[in-house]
Amino acid sequence: MIILAYMSTRVGNFKFGGQGVYELCVFFDSAAGLARDAAVEIAGVEVGTVRSIALERGKARLVLAIQNGIEVGSDVQAAIRTKGMLGDKYLEIILGSDTAVPLKDGDEIANTVSAADVDRLLNQLSEIGDDVKTVSGSFAGTLGGEEGKRSLQVIVNNLRELTISLNNTLRDNNEKINEMIANLTQFSRDLKEAGSSNKENLNEIIGSVKETSVHLEDTIVALKEIVTRINKGEGTVGKLINEDETVNNLNESLGSIKEISDKINRGEGTVGKLINEDETIENLNTTLTSINDYLQKQDTFRTFMNYRGEYLFGCEDTKSYLSIGIQPKEDKYYLFEVIDDPAGKKTSKTTKTTVDGVTTVTEEEKTDHDALKFSAQIAKRYYDLTLRGGIMESTGGFGLDYSFLKDRLVFSFDAFDFDPDENPHLKFKAELFPIHHCYIAGGFDDFISNEGNETAFLGAGIRFSDEDIKGILSTVRISLGQ
Repeated sequence: MIILAYMSTRVGNFKFGGQGVYELCVFFDSAAGLARDAAVEIAGVEVGTVRSIALERGKARLVLAIQNGIEVGSDVQAAIRTKGMLGDKYLEIILGSDTAVPLKDGDEIANTVSAADVDRLLNQLSEIGDDVKTVSGSFAGTLGGEEGKRSLQVIVNNLRELTISLNNTLRDNNEKINEMIANLTQFSRDLKEAGSSNKENLNEIIGSVKETSVHLEDTIVALKEIVTRINKGEGTVGKLINEDETVNNLNESLGSIKEISDKINRGEGTVGKLINEDETIENLNTTLTSINDYLQKQDTFRTFMNYRGEYLFGCEDTKSYLSIGIQPKEDKYYLFEVIDDPAGKKTSKTTKTTVDGVTTVTEEEKTDHDALKFSAQIAKRYYDLTLRGGIMESTGGFGLDYSFLKDRLVFSFDAFDFDPDENPHLKFKAELFPIHHCYIAGGFDDFISNEGNETAFLGAGIRFSDEDIKGILSTVRISLGQ
């Protein structure tokens, strides 16, 4: 008792005689039990005292005298603690990070920690005692009196009858029980042998069972809380079971639903017509069929992007192609190209002048090396052969492609620019796809040119399907259809 009294009442009291201090202030909702000159500690070491306690702005304002040389950061926390069970109170400073800015003389500690006082704990213990008393009283009320005695007597009689019945069953089935015990003995022997050879697996199974039991216990606790809330009338289900108003509202709602169902069965309203009228159902089926057909077309609609660069050995320059292919069907597609040709785009101008009855025809030919050429072709595929036709490099023309090795090797022939004064532009090209999206190309361009433009070429390209462009084109198509 002496040691307990000493530990519960011991208070450290240290004064800084003659040493320099600086002051900090802190606000608490309550400073009950804390006296002036109480110790200020950091990590259990006394570093100052409480200089004064005053009421300010409805809170307790404490002025702390901290020893010079003890730095207190701006992110510290202040808490009122108690030494021992019933000892004196002191103020503890809980340090924060090392990088916080130190507080100066007169600054305020902004962060405080509220601790539960002894009175509050005693009140809570008193409430717990009242709850225990209520439960014990309910139990005594249930089992006390003549009715409780009769209930206990019924329970005892039932247990006696159960014991007699069990004894008779065991006596009548003694042989079978012995056989079951023998089987269990053999089973335990087999289980022991299996456990010796599968010890690790059994440990894993036992661990899983333990984890499952923990989860099951949590589930039972949660179900108990749910049942308690329902019995109290809390939540939707609780109100539904315990409140007459909720039940009446539910009955009204069910009545409204029945009324709506009767109208639908009679064919009244939009939903009733939809269900009971054949014409409405046929129109809906037609609409759904149209939507399904459109979606199927969109699934087969494919878009391809292609870039190819060809190095022309004759002029030692590069010819570039940027293409987009739109394939609405498996055997048909549309091809659009923009071509940057180092030879440029030729244009001719014919001028007729008449002087003194004599007509002179002048032809002027210009070449624009910065102009781009365009192609727009339609293509139809027959097995491995594809026929193309349309505009080729800003002139009329046609071409054909023949595919080998599941389209990994393609030979192409193009003929365009049918000028009566010049030979047509003929081009032979071979494309090989060593990997899925990339290919190399080579061939001979304008190989019957009468202007010396024939040249061999070698190049490479990349081709891929662009689902983003497909979506954009689908949106444009829908807008145009509307």
